[in-house]
Amino acid sequence: MIKFFRKFRQNLLSEGKTGKYLKYAIGEIVLVVVGILIALQINNWNQNNQLKKEELKTLKSLHESIRINIAEFDQIFGAQITRNNSLNEFLFGTISNQNLVHLDSLIKKNVKNYTFDPSMGIYNSMINSGKIELISNDSIKIRISKLYDTVKDYQEIEDEVTEYTKEHLEKYFIENYSIHPEVLAQLRERTNEEEKKDKASYNKNFNSQEVKNMYILLLSKMSEVITRGKDLESEYYSLIIDLENEIKTKK
Repeated sequence: MIKFFRKFRQNLLSEGKTGKYLKYAIGEIVLVVVGILIALQINNWNQNNQLKKEELKTLKSLHESIRINIAEFDQIFGAQITRNNSLNEFLFGTISNQNLVHLDSLIKKNVKNYTFDPSMGIYNSMINSGKIELISNDSIKIRISKLYDTVKDYQEIEDEVTEYTKEHLEKYFIENYSIHPEVLAQLRERTNEEEKKDKASYNKNFNSQEVKNMYILLLSKMSEVITRGKDLESEYYSLIIDLENEIKTKK
C-alpha cells in the first residue's frame, strides 16, 4: 500500500501536476494526523476505562475493610458503654441493696479493659501505594485520608483508660479484695462465712473515698472514650454509605 501511494505521487510529479501533488500530499498528511488522533483517543479511552476499573476495585476493597472494622468496633464500643454504665452504677447507684453475685459482676465490668484493633492493611497499602489518588470523589478521598487519625484518637484514649485501670483499680482490687477466684468465676457458690466476709469487704471498699476518687477519674476518662467512640462510629457509618453510593455510580 505504501509503495502504491509513493508511485502515485511520483507519477504526479513526473507528469508535472504539481498542484495535484500538493493537494494529495496535504490530504495524505491530514489522513495520517486524523489516524494518529483516533489512535490516541482510543488509547486514552482504554486508559480511562482501566483507571475506572481500578478505582471501582479500590472503592470495593475499602468498603469491605470498613464493613469488617465496623463489626468489630460495634462489639468493642458496646462493651465500653456497658462498662461506663457499671461505673455510673457504682458511683451513683445504691450498692448496699445489691446481692453479691451482682456486685461480683459489677467489679469485673469495672476493671475489664477493651481495645479496638481494626484491620488497616488495605488502608495502609492504598495510602503507601498512592492508590488513594484513583478515587475521583474528593470528599471521600479526604475523609479516607483522615480516617486513620480518627481511629488513632479513639485508640489513644482507650489505651489511657487501660493504663489507668491496671495502675489503680486492678492494683487496688488485688490488694484489698479477698474474693475466692472460684466464686468470682462463678464455679461455685459462697459459703456462709465467705458471704459475710465478702459483703463486709464490698461495703467497706465501695464506701471508701479513695475508691470513689479513682472511679470518678476513671469515669471522666471513660466519658472521653464514649465521645470519641461516637465520633468514630458516626464517621464509619456515614463513610460506608457514601462508599456504597459511589460504587453504584461507577458500575
